[in-house]
Amino acid sequence: MEPPEAQSIKSMLHVVRILAIIFGVLLFLAGLAYAALAYAAYTSCTSIAGNICAGSLGVVLIFPIIIVIFGLVDVVIYLQMKSIEALVNQRQYEQAKSKTLLWMILGFILGGLIVGILLLIAYLKFDPLITWQRNQMAGAPAGGYAAPMAPPPAAAGAPPAAGAPQKFCSSCGAPNAPGAQFCAKCGAAMPH
Repeated sequence: MEPPEAQSIKSMLHVVRILAIIFGVLLFLAGLAYAALAYAAYTSCTSIAGNICAGSLGVVLIFPIIIVIFGLVDVVIYLQMKSIEALVNQRQYEQAKSKTLLWMILGFILGGLIVGILLLIAYLKFDPLITWQRNQMAGAPAGGYAAPMAPPPAAAGAPPAAGAPQKFCSSCGAPNAPGAQFCAKCGAAMPH
């Protein structure tokens, strides 16, 4: 069974893919159209004014080139979302989180604010998944996904309070804190 956070992350990655390809294509086409318009203005300027406009083509084309680069970054973000989704499907959450961080930063800088915000939300949703996965590897009870819980107030194996006798587990014989309800070693219920 897939954890709900993983499904939520994959849904956000789908939305980011759609927005990134839309923004990418629009910015790429707008940059090309602006470059064509700037070039047409440059050629008309050189035909009318001659040497006055001769060196300005490079300056005129800087802004359209930047727009095209932003569009290309959005297309690359679109392509990278598929690989992040594959990592989530393979339950490699830490790798997916670090890759999401990289594309989130590039999304904020070059890809557009909306793409960056959605990737930030997806990035933050990885923490409960990673905690859950670590708990599963550490031998937590198997089964479906459970939201991460706060640690118990008394750590297992903590020394008992002064003057209070230790409790011993009736199943495995391990010593436990006086107020323990479950054995810290085997998890059996402690006698009252």
